[in-house]
Amino acid sequence: MSESIARFPARCASSTKILILELAGPIVPKARPRFGRNGHAFTPGGYRTWKAGAIAQLTRAWGDRPPVEGAVAVDIRLTGKHLRGGDSDNIAGAILDSMVQAGVLKSDNLIHLPELSIALNYNPKKEPMATIRITEIAPHS
Repeated sequence: MSESIARFPARCASSTKILILELAGPIVPKARPRFGRNGHAFTPGGYRTWKAGAIAQLTRAWGDRPPVEGAVAVDIRLTGKHLRGGDSDNIAGAILDSMVQAGVLKSDNLIHLPELSIALNYNPKKEPMATIRITEIAPHS
C-alpha cells in the first residue's frame, strides 16, 4: 500500500458547499473476520493495510481542517481497475470509516450522512481511483 500512497497522492479541492477528495488505489472492502482452527481472528484481503494507507492519504489531503459537521451527502465514484466482486455496502463502509478516522467527517451516522451514493466505472486500463464528493445539505426535520 505504501507504493500507491507515494504514486498517487490524495488531493482535496474545496468550495463553500462542496469538497472533493481523491483516494488512489483499489478499495479493499471490509470483511467479516474469519477464525482459524485455533480461534485466532484474521481479516482476509489486507483490509487493515489498505485502511492504514487510506487514512494516511485522507489525512494528508485534509490537513488540519476540522471535521465536516452538519448534514452532508456523500457521492463515491470508483473508476479504473477496481475489484468488481466486492459488495458496494462494504466498500462504502470502508471508505466512510476511513474518512471518520482521518478527521474528514465528524460521523457517518444517518443524522450526519442522510444521503449516500456509490457507482463503479470499471476500466481495466486505468489505475483505480475513488473520487469522493461531499456536499452540504439542509438537515432533515
